[in-house]
Amino acid sequence: MKVKIFWKKDCPHCPQAKEIGKMIENKIEVQYCDIDTVEGLSEACMLNVMSTPTIMIVDHENHEIETWRGVIPEIDQFNEKISF
Repeated sequence: MKVKIFWKKDCPHCPQAKEIGKMIENKIEVQYCDIDTVEGLSEACMLNVMSTPTIMIVDHENHEIETWRGVIPEIDQFNEKISF
């Protein structure tokens, strides 16, 4: 399981999404996908990400477990989803 954070430089809420990533990096792998890059946009298209920020929890085969699109989850709500 890992977390993917899709962000964009001019998005006003993306810094907050990236902060969530920093808070959980010691618990789970976090991948930051800048959709202004070819790689990030390709990943976003593959996973049907249409807005930023998008925070997605995926399994090892890239199947979606939980997603927050355009919103930032509370850290406690997020931690519930990634606790093992």
